[in-house]
Amino acid sequence: MPDAIIRSPRGPRPLPDGEPMSAADYRRLVGVLESVDTAADLPEFRERLLLALQSWFGYAGVAVLHGDTLAAAIEEGCGILGGYAPAFLAEYAARWRDLDPFRTERAYQRLLAEGVVTLEELDPSGDYAERFLRPHGITDKAGMVVDGGPAGVIYVGIAIRDTARVPARDLAVLRVLRRHLAPLAIDRLTRHRERLAARADWRLTPREWDVAALAAQGLTNQQIAARLFVGVDTVKKHLTRVLAETGSATRTELAARWHRQRRPQ
Repeated sequence: MPDAIIRSPRGPRPLPDGEPMSAADYRRLVGVLESVDTAADLPEFRERLLLALQSWFGYAGVAVLHGDTLAAAIEEGCGILGGYAPAFLAEYAARWRDLDPFRTERAYQRLLAEGVVTLEELDPSGDYAERFLRPHGITDKAGMVVDGGPAGVIYVGIAIRDTARVPARDLAVLRVLRRHLAPLAIDRLTRHRERLAARADWRLTPREWDVAALAAQGLTNQQIAARLFVGVDTVKKHLTRVLAETGSATRTELAARWHRQRRPQ
């Protein structure tokens, strides 16, 4: 009986010469995508992305921020951080925030043009790294932007501690990853904008929206602080403003008002 499959003399297509990514790198790429592709909304998407980058790449610190523009995403800090010590973040906010090479117009232009940029490319003198990062054990950083066009932007910042620089193979994977993340990010960003539009009469800041969403899910102040990587006092301040703006006397009332609003399809 003849074979059902016509045999081809050719085997699998080989990787091109100089391919910067190994089979293991492609597995990491797929692992991250599998972690985020079923996220129900933007908060879950960014949390899964953060955890996947820590798990599959072993990054010491990760930030996943979002906004209407790249500058808004980075400067307003709406999103989550993981792996950073509170004391480090406090020193950053008090002394180094305005000196961060990633918080400059030049950095925004390069990120939007190139997609992935390293600290060395933005700070060739190494002054910021030598004076602030390395004393805290961080040896290098990189930024990645996922541009969702009219839907908004997601910015991912990573910090490493075990090698002198972000490995070239990691950068290659991140450049491919951002392209595959784009349609997923656009979908979640669009749904997020629709959700905010459904509550257009609530005049909240991006961070207050985060606190409201988590409080409506039943999280305690301590849990919200851990999720957003901020202090409990900061959560209390934001929640007070949220309750006042939404006309809610209690968290239970806030949750009821939140869930009565139209959910995007």
